[in-house]
Amino acid sequence: MRWELLRFPRLVGHAGRELAPREVTSAMIFGLRDNVRWEKATFALHFAALRQFLSWAENPISTSRRVWSLPSGEPSHRRWLTRAQLLRLYHASTGRARVLVTLEGLNGLRRVEVLRLRAQDISLDEDCLRVLGKGRNGGKWRKVPMFPASRAVLKRAIVGLCPLDQVIPLSRSGADCLLERAARAAGLTKEGVKVSHHDLRRTFGRLAHIAGMDLIQLKNLYGHASVEMTVHYIGLDSDTMRAGLERLSVSLGPLT
Repeated sequence: MRWELLRFPRLVGHAGRELAPREVTSAMIFGLRDNVRWEKATFALHFAALRQFLSWAENPISTSRRVWSLPSGEPSHRRWLTRAQLLRLYHASTGRARVLVTLEGLNGLRRVEVLRLRAQDISLDEDCLRVLGKGRNGGKWRKVPMFPASRAVLKRAIVGLCPLDQVIPLSRSGADCLLERAARAAGLTKEGVKVSHHDLRRTFGRLAHIAGMDLIQLKNLYGHASVEMTVHYIGLDSDTMRAGLERLSVSLGPLT
């Protein structure tokens, strides 16, 4: 809760509003909802925390359903690109953007893992990456093989770098801008297609699974703690599982 309140003034400023002294107004909440690029699930999380505090502070806007309504439209907490869209994004990106799209969309890395990647973490001899997972105080290290296209992209990216140099020396917001520009260059933004870092990561798993990669391999590449999380990421629904059962039935032949 304290973390939520301490960063609220910065969020309001990002939304183009001025923070009134010692109070939160409905205009500020509307500013966040209309101008901050969060997914619906993220809004729900932060709104719940802020609304609870305002209720404790006896701020009257805490009781207004209209103020705290979530953004309308299609839920966007899980999205995937099509194979064609991912290829368009890849070919339209250059330089650091190409590295970002490759590592997230073709190797399944998180944004934070890409930004933490240093030149010495790339082993061209082994075709492997040493990846430091998420975590406020540092995550766990894991070793993952490179996607074939990643090798050529990363080989160019590390030319002239010292071992401890970051491959993409950018902040999180800098990486967001990089991806946004790549999406515009690919024509995806004009078509109304939103692309986030997690969209690329989820797309990687979905396409890899369709191509035949099993869930255990995907779990290890993702760095997930459970297969259930991997299933959630790649969007296995009942139709997909039913199709798998039908393929199994065909392979086994008639059963009595």
